[in-house]
Amino acid sequence: PVFNGAQGIGKSTFIANLGMEWFSDSLTLSDMNDKTAAEKLQGYWIHEISELAGMKKADLDKVKAFVSRRDDKYRASFGKRVAPHPRQCVFFGTTNSENGYLRDVTGNRRFWNVKVSGNGKYKPWEMTRELVDQIWAETMVISKAGEELFLDKSLEAFAKEEQREAMQQDDREGIVREYLNMLLPDTWDEMDIYRRRDYFRDMKDPTRPKGTIKRMEVSNIEIWCECFGKAKEDIKPIDSYAISAIMKRLKDW
Repeated sequence: PVFNGAQGIGKSTFIANLGMEWFSDSLTLSDMNDKTAAEKLQGYWIHEISELAGMKKADLDKVKAFVSRRDDKYRASFGKRVAPHPRQCVFFGTTNSENGYLRDVTGNRRFWNVKVSGNGKYKPWEMTRELVDQIWAETMVISKAGEELFLDKSLEAFAKEEQREAMQQDDREGIVREYLNMLLPDTWDEMDIYRRRDYFRDMKDPTRPKGTIKRMEVSNIEIWCECFGKAKEDIKPIDSYAISAIMKRLKDW
């Protein structure tokens, strides 16, 4: 899970209180380059990975790959051979991003976005040991009752919607939405790029011919050339990826 909420409401404090002496926030991105991160998992139940919003896509991909593993195979210090080390912990992410933090347009199912407001009955800094023990006791009862560790179809659909909303926002999202919602004239297919670009630019011109046809499909290159007014030959893979990310956030597309 990733706690997403305002700064100072106690996200990290809650996680630390829940893990007690078995909590750690020492994991870093550089640790994941070798066995350091796997070694740091030993002896702890809960690990916090903070400030996901500040990470680049490559960094998030590294985190996703690391937290997805069930077993770490490495040679421990002073060990004679490589040995398996099954995971016995869970990971929490934290962020205070208001503009989204996920960047993978192909899917973000490893990140369960949880919006937190800090308006609960108990404040994280007021949690007593008795309250924490009660939380773990209820957790054990639920686990013994057969609670599944995966989401059913309805919850999975809800999680996907939360992940979509947590996609990083692009300042150009509004203009892309306007472009997609614009009704097209009968002659749209006969127009070249420059005429289409002018038609979109003149949306508020009362003398412009009104459109009547709803757009049913669009390509990244059309958005690049007609909406952004860029040259076709200037588009780069990173530009196409950014457009795909915008489209991922637009619910009806």
